[in-house]
Amino acid sequence: MRRRPTIEDIISSLLIDEGFYEVSRNNGSMEVDSQLILSDGKVDIAVNILSEDSCNSRSIIHETLIETLRLQSKYDGVILAVPRRYSKIIDESVLVKYGVGLIIYDMMGAEEIIPPRLNNNRKEKVEGIRKNTQNVPINEITLLRSEISRITRILEEMEARLDRIEREQRILASRISELEKTKTSIIGEERISQQIKSKPPNYSNEEALPSYLRDNPWIDILSKRM
Repeated sequence: MRRRPTIEDIISSLLIDEGFYEVSRNNGSMEVDSQLILSDGKVDIAVNILSEDSCNSRSIIHETLIETLRLQSKYDGVILAVPRRYSKIIDESVLVKYGVGLIIYDMMGAEEIIPPRLNNNRKEKVEGIRKNTQNVPINEITLLRSEISRITRILEEMEARLDRIEREQRILASRISELEKTKTSIIGEERISQQIKSKPPNYSNEEALPSYLRDNPWIDILSKRM
């Protein structure tokens, strides 16, 4: 059975589609509900995630925003992620003013509303990366993305097949256990039946014989031959 994606998975997937890869998550920060660190090899971005419960408290929102601003000295860009239904409580003009990006999310997906403003000392590197990527044929990029999608589908199919095999294995193991118990019971009954059939009749009780057959040596001989 496929694992249900977490909020971190959904937000990370959005940025991965933009060329980033996940470096770490929940990086020991106690001031936010969850945190993602992503990079494209040149630019490092931190994403602080607010949960729905935290959005009910303005003080928590304020503290999270302050913590996000502090990360600007450590990372090239910072993003605040909030639930889609609570996006209206965030003043976008404040985020734009301080260069903080904004992502809204729900269980259906994530959407970038405001891109983060990158530090000036990183802009040149980003422009250099863009110039280098211009030399890569668009068809090649499309083919690579198509191949990644194909491999992902294959992995999902294999995961589903493994789940089916595990279920069938458990069913077979249960049936084998039942058959072994039944077999043991049948063998025991057959042994008892054979013992009863092979047991010779007991003629030692001479009192059951007529008086004219008692103490007759021929009767003793015949009984021993039986």
